[in-house]
Amino acid sequence: MDPLGKKELITFYNMHLKHFGDKPQAVRWTPEGQLRRYETLLEIIGDCNNKSILDFGCGKGDFYSFLNEKKIPVSYCGIDINENLISLAKIKYKDKNAEFIAIDIDENGIKRKFDIIIICGVFNLRIAGIEESLKQTLKKLFSICKESMHACFLTDFIPHKDVELFYVKPGEILDFTIKEISKHVILRHNKEDIFLSIYNI
Repeated sequence: MDPLGKKELITFYNMHLKHFGDKPQAVRWTPEGQLRRYETLLEIIGDCNNKSILDFGCGKGDFYSFLNEKKIPVSYCGIDINENLISLAKIKYKDKNAEFIAIDIDENGIKRKFDIIIICGVFNLRIAGIEESLKQTLKKLFSICKESMHACFLTDFIPHKDVELFYVKPGEILDFTIKEISKHVILRHNKEDIFLSIYNI
């Protein structure tokens, strides 16, 4: 990711965390929107009992909390570039079966593989270099994916756009994925989101 983009990203979420605290709004979700996307991701993933899951851009660990509430046992690892969000996640889940790591994957590679990788809302903010960062991150993460990788983006087909947000064109991301990552891919589209699932078959 562009260095300026990283700085923008960290500053933006630090400001929201300070303002909203431990609420979905701290990572720029509404409670309803966050839950709806998590429910859709779980429906798409299917059975993830006892799987190893990497939650890329995990924020403060809300997806892990969602899995706990569903009583789904997983080996969970959440990573995020924002140290303040990771610190909060570690405090919240210190007695749980979860690992939270503050890491910049552009500078530090991930040495292990995971059954399932989740990328939810990570690329929603319009910052410097976001489009190229999205593509490179998908390629890098899929290289450590054993089974499947599932990403959620905002769709460019939203009629009223927020200038702060980055919207993905479904045709372009599907074309890129098939050409550059894997031909085993499913794209699911609704009125607000794109759910991209890439399979390691």
